[in-house]
Amino acid sequence: MTPLRAGLIGCGTVAKRHQEAYQENGAVVTAYADPNRDAAERLAAGHGRIFSSAQELLASGTVDVVSICTPPSFHEEPAMAALERGIHVLCEKPLAHTLAASRRMAERAMGSDALLMCAFRHRFITAIQTMRGLLGQIGPLVILQNTFAGPNFELGQRWFGNPEISGGGCLPDTTAHSIDLFRYLVGEITASHASKATHLPELTVEDSAVLVVESEAKVIGVLVSSWVSGCDVAFVEILGQGGRILFDYMAADVVRVLRRGEGDWTRHAVPVSDGFAGQTAHFLNAVRGEAVLSCTAQDGLRAAEVIATA
Repeated sequence: MTPLRAGLIGCGTVAKRHQEAYQENGAVVTAYADPNRDAAERLAAGHGRIFSSAQELLASGTVDVVSICTPPSFHEEPAMAALERGIHVLCEKPLAHTLAASRRMAERAMGSDALLMCAFRHRFITAIQTMRGLLGQIGPLVILQNTFAGPNFELGQRWFGNPEISGGGCLPDTTAHSIDLFRYLVGEITASHASKATHLPELTVEDSAVLVVESEAKVIGVLVSSWVSGCDVAFVEILGQGGRILFDYMAADVVRVLRRGEGDWTRHAVPVSDGFAGQTAHFLNAVRGEAVLSCTAQDGLRAAEVIATA
């Protein structure tokens, strides 16, 4: 089988994870695009062609698929151009910096023969998939709690703190993942509202937020995010009438289940993963026609809609 050729548009920190994931899954990264040539050259390390723009890369004929790893306001243009050329796209979250741009991307994807996948990597973490398989042991479900918080005080000094580029603060940056996790584990969201706050005086976007959502089956989700927590907190907990399931990202090799009436946790050992390799494996399988894409542009659009509604 001829390896698929991958390109990276944007060569910052997250692009390195995409590069590694492609390599783990047998794809060849053949092209890199970034206006900062030094960043592209560092990532390429002598392997692959360097381009100063996404348009040049897409026109080069050197790629079958691309990962868009730029800041959110720079997602729409290369995604649209890639789909127009029949090049498959794995786009980092949030899908775009505005709801309107997210909607345009999703609409274009629906009319294209090429695929557009939103990079919600957490649903591809082995522990999260294990949790999903265990839900029948604690149902009916009642509440999902998810927190992603940590001491990321420096984000306000970068593009994350510029709403014209990022589209907002921790809600689109972090809670977008939480929305996708809720929809993946529980079901579609029918109602949402949020409280948000800004603690760092230099910021014009929220650095902490709580999003409360509700599913069609009346399961409540409490989704917490913060850039200014003094310590890292990351977990998913699902409560059901029949018990409790917990995955703590700080103990990433185990999923715990406590059933109603039992005094001790049942521990399910899982391989430690961050979701990047599994996400990319699914994307490449879908590109080859070996799987149906399960995390689409519509999922990215839905996260944007929930945040906008809240």
